[in-house]
Amino acid sequence: YICEIKEAMHKRTTEQNKLLWKLIHRIAKETYNDDYDVYCAVLERADALSDYVITATDMAEDLRKCFRGVKFVRMQEVNGKDCYIFKVYLGSSKMNTAEMNELIEITMQVANEIGIDTREEWYE
Repeated sequence: YICEIKEAMHKRTTEQNKLLWKLIHRIAKETYNDDYDVYCAVLERADALSDYVITATDMAEDLRKCFRGVKFVRMQEVNGKDCYIFKVYLGSSKMNTAEMNELIEITMQVANEIGIDTREEWYE
């Protein structure tokens, strides 16, 4: 038998998720961007858990089926062949409440930087 004891991590709440996406949508609307692009930008700014994937063809759509955030980084020659490099994020659904709070704070900073009111009465 193996018994492992570790600190319980509480998953992000539904309320946190609603707030995050409300802010993301408002930022996207104000900046004429897609919600998904804003989401990836705030994940990057938050230094969220990520990795890099190198593919021989443009696999962005397929990667989006596996990862919540996918950002095309650049083309690069690998072993004499042109390859696509993507940065992929697990996303906020895998975050605990503390990590999600940090992501929301960063998203609020982004909103404030472009003049969006983020006072509590705005998003309740």
